[in-house]
Amino acid sequence: MATLEVVRAVRASSVAELSWLTGDGEPRVHGVVLLPGPDGPVVAFTYADADVARAVAAAPEVVATMAETRSTGAGFRPTMLRGTPSLTEDRTGETFRRDLLVHELRRYPPSRLLADSPLLCREHWWYLPRLLLHIDVVAMRPFPARSHPDDRLLAVAADGEVVVGAVRADEERPGADRIALRAETPLPPGAAALFGQDASFPDLEEWTRWSFEGDWDGSELSVRRAPDTVGLEPRRSLRERVRQRRELERRCRANLR
Repeated sequence: MATLEVVRAVRASSVAELSWLTGDGEPRVHGVVLLPGPDGPVVAFTYADADVARAVAAAPEVVATMAETRSTGAGFRPTMLRGTPSLTEDRTGETFRRDLLVHELRRYPPSRLLADSPLLCREHWWYLPRLLLHIDVVAMRPFPARSHPDDRLLAVAADGEVVVGAVRADEERPGADRIALRAETPLPPGAAALFGQDASFPDLEEWTRWSFEGDWDGSELSVRRAPDTVGLEPRRSLRERVRQRRELERRCRANLR
């Protein structure tokens, strides 16, 4: 369903969430920037995130939620898309450069330091090859906007599919055994992932994502796995940013071999 409505929703969105079930039926969530591709929404994973891209592509369906209200377009409407994923490996970067690079440069400012000119594209050639995750949208509906710093996404495994909802965490901390959540709408019990992300807007130089995994009983999440930290990490120094960029290059090159 590459309708005009879907294209407009993606074009106007900010950072988004992608939810799916693993082969073991466990829910997972990852923070992404959705790009408007010629045939529908696309997530253009760098080869540094090759494992994530292939894990998502192996799922029978994915859910993309666009709830962040910062750095959005004039026509933004909080939206949920459900669809079927498929993966294309663009090892030369030609498809990404032709169809999607201009959208990434507009939507994800850090990419401008790596690919905003022919010279930069040649210098950072390893940044252009992508794993293009296409989403064939089969359903679209409104979704609650993120209106509070404690708003989170809860993804639950229910009857073989991933069900997502907006929740608010009463207390969220690393090492927590149980987290009480207030859901916008009732969510069925089951294995669940509580996902949060935050970024420095509008530059997106800092983008922190974290996830608690456990079991949801309708009011609380019993935590089996917790992140080391939650919340937006402090701004990095120039030296730290250079080090992170070198690590991105190293991982991209390693996975392209």
